[in-house]
Amino acid sequence: MNPQKKQSGAGDQGDDLTVKTLTAERDELKAELDRVSKELLEVQPELERLKDLAGRSQADLQNAKDRLEREARDMRSFAVEGIIQKLLPTVDNFQRGFQHLPEDLAGHDWVKGIQAVEQDFIRLLGESGLSKIESIGQQVDPAKHEVLQAGPGEEGVISEVFEEGYELNGKVIRVARVKVGDGS
Repeated sequence: MNPQKKQSGAGDQGDDLTVKTLTAERDELKAELDRVSKELLEVQPELERLKDLAGRSQADLQNAKDRLEREARDMRSFAVEGIIQKLLPTVDNFQRGFQHLPEDLAGHDWVKGIQAVEQDFIRLLGESGLSKIESIGQQVDPAKHEVLQAGPGEEGVISEVFEEGYELNGKVIRVARVKVGDGS
């Protein structure tokens, strides 16, 4: 026998053992890969459900945040509404007082001082978002006007204001009480 052949035969057995070992390892890895793939397929629907849930939760959170910001803004805008409604009769009293001011007091310094106080008071209310509803010559708007009387004049057009109406930041807080034309 050729000694070289013997060595190569012994090497073949080692190679066969290595191939068998590698084949066994490959089969084990393939089985493990199949098992992991199967597990992944099983958890995929749960992953999709959780991703959907997370997206919905994020949207709900954003909607809640937007709603809270809007409510806070509205609360700030209308927080003074109750106080302003209580002050409107004071504004009316100032206006009635000036309408009935005797002529001999019209230029008096004291009256001018009271007029300055009234103007400053109305300016401060205006800075808080209060505005008077313009009525004379306007068509009646049921959301802004309460008709107390009808008389001569163009039908549905306001000819006289008995009590001013006011809006606070665009919201009517008191309707104007008015007289309208009846078309005669």
